[in-house]
Amino acid sequence: MTTVGSLFDHEFVNSYAVALRDWPAAEVNHGDFVLSPTVFTTLYFHYPDKHASKAAVSLVHLFDNFERLVDARFKLETHPKTERPHPYGSKKLPPRLEWAQKCPETKNFLFEVSDELNTASSPSVYAQLWRSSSWTAGQNNAYSFAQFYIGLNWLGRNKEAWRGFIASAAERLCADQIYAGLAFANPMDTGCRYEVAAWERALAPHFLGLDIDFPLSMARTLQDGIRPPTWAFLLSDHWRSKLGLTRAQVRAALDDPRIRVDDLGCGQWIELGDKPDLLPVENGVPELQMRLNRLLKPIRNDDLGLVGFGQWDGDPNVRFDRADSRRWLARFDDDSDWPDAATRRATTPVVARPGSVLAKSTCTRSGWWFSPAQAGSRRHFQQGDVMPELGGDYGTTIWQWDDKQDP
Repeated sequence: MTTVGSLFDHEFVNSYAVALRDWPAAEVNHGDFVLSPTVFTTLYFHYPDKHASKAAVSLVHLFDNFERLVDARFKLETHPKTERPHPYGSKKLPPRLEWAQKCPETKNFLFEVSDELNTASSPSVYAQLWRSSSWTAGQNNAYSFAQFYIGLNWLGRNKEAWRGFIASAAERLCADQIYAGLAFANPMDTGCRYEVAAWERALAPHFLGLDIDFPLSMARTLQDGIRPPTWAFLLSDHWRSKLGLTRAQVRAALDDPRIRVDDLGCGQWIELGDKPDLLPVENGVPELQMRLNRLLKPIRNDDLGLVGFGQWDGDPNVRFDRADSRRWLARFDDDSDWPDAATRRATTPVVARPGSVLAKSTCTRSGWWFSPAQAGSRRHFQQGDVMPELGGDYGTTIWQWDDKQDP
């Protein structure tokens, strides 16, 4: 589907934003199709040379586990060769496992499963599994991925089961990055990405926590750096090593009762708060997201593709361009002007405590700080001071706010 007219006007956007503040998964009805945000979880991974079949088989087993977990009534599934949708369980669909075993490394292995009959509408429960065929000189030049959608209410009732599924999937795939949060659910019809991208850009100034998750366009560029997490994230050992930090240092930097950090075999699973949140801009810049962003900023890819399709001259619907994309990706930075400078000044960040700051970063609040890297390191800094590196065998210095602010 392509848009030749305006999808919405300013009043329509504002009214839908009000509905989303009441319920983060509220639908917007365009007559022939319906779109809505949902809870997504997407795992990105590489597979070793000559293990293409094993990677595809792992994705099939992963979907089987997902189907048992959500107990959904799926209605459509795409054919792994033609990519055309068929009724779920149709005899026209080859057995997934057989197809995975014989699909050569030179061909992409892909199948999608959805609980939504209208391929132009957002599904509620969905899986897209993709083993990339992209190779250069014996190495992956794009991530493979597994993307899942679940309902917000379902997550609230089954969070521990969901965590167990993600932890198992991360180990099975040896995941390099995982993101989870709230984003528009992309319809099975890839062409409808145009409409979704227009809504993403229209609502981005209203919600800092409305993520953008379109792995088909991100699978290459995420290899060059991460995107800022909005709720849950896997910091793999591979990317942590690029920060020069140990797992203990990551824990120290994120030491806050509202942040959950679980150690997995391939990295650390991080959750910011107990559930995903759209983070309306009027509530201020969120402290936890800013804190994690300070830690991860050195490995962020500010040139990540957000739309997946270009915008033509005279297109009546605005989508992210390169400049807006960079500003949006930096929205949790201390010096960000997203969505605009006036809004940023009017909404004071919700700060319970300053948290932790890496050495060579600027001090976020005047007061007394200390570092576990060195005994007797407690000292006073002014906001804006550059936090020093202490050296030694501890690794990168992390400065922590001292709750006792007496001299």
